[in-house]
Amino acid sequence: MLRRAVHRLVARAAASIARRAPRGALPLRISSRRLYILPTRFGGMFALLMIGLLVGATHYGSNLAFALAFWLAAIALVSMHRAHRNLAGLSLADIRADPVHAGDSLIWRLTWASQASRPRRCVAIALADTPPVLCDIATSMTISVEQPARRRGKQAIPRVHVESRYPLGLFRCWAYLAPHHVVLVYPAVIGTTTVRDTADIARESTGPAALMHGAFFRGHRRYRDGDTWAQIDWKHSARRDHWLVRESEPPATPAPAVFAYHDLGDRSHEARLSQLAHWVLEADATPGDYRLVLPDADIGPARGRAHRTACLDALARQP
Repeated sequence: MLRRAVHRLVARAAASIARRAPRGALPLRISSRRLYILPTRFGGMFALLMIGLLVGATHYGSNLAFALAFWLAAIALVSMHRAHRNLAGLSLADIRADPVHAGDSLIWRLTWASQASRPRRCVAIALADTPPVLCDIATSMTISVEQPARRRGKQAIPRVHVESRYPLGLFRCWAYLAPHHVVLVYPAVIGTTTVRDTADIARESTGPAALMHGAFFRGHRRYRDGDTWAQIDWKHSARRDHWLVRESEPPATPAPAVFAYHDLGDRSHEARLSQLAHWVLEADATPGDYRLVLPDADIGPARGRAHRTACLDALARQP
């Protein structure tokens, strides 16, 4: 019964702290009213030591014990003030993160700004379920916090936890920030490379290998000034009294590859998106245009970094 009451009290306190966390657009500043401070275990032992000294000084009437107890109390008060001052006024100025594929690690780059005259020492910064990053912040500093990207789609940054036990570790001062920032998580790159559109076969038939086998040979003509030695057909020229030059037609423009969502009807929704993401990355690494056909979008044909990003963004935003 008592344990349930304690759990409820802790849950209500945590919910109240979460509601009071600064949230919204950047920059987010940690004000003095949004800081929480409690003694650490070491601080609790320190307090018991002071109480023991006071009791002993009162019992034995020792002025030296009184002086030591008051000196330790002054150290504790200064430590509490410095711990609070170490975080008050610190601002989260910017958040950046590059899109990743599901299953990879998402790197949040948090830029912090400080207008204090002294550096902020031993500041621990963490996200939900991530180990804290310990750093010293002078005027501006960017730290990287790694978080697993488990699902495709929009992923919002979790609540940011900022903590300091500077200078002596007697008090734990902390604050929460809830910024509004979202990054796209692309589908996992999972799929086979055996499924190909007929346009890929046409692309291979019109490649450089086909030209080497004479698929685009048009005929011979007489040598003219400006022709290179490599263009001369020496075998046929040996039978004539003049040189013959080979002429070839330029290869036809290859048909763009088409990657369609509905062509993968025997797979689940996420498996289709993963296969399409695999094909988009594979097609981007080879010459030629490609096109992505989704239930609510038709992108391309084109190629290049912008086209690849547009295709992956569309796959990530699929419902």
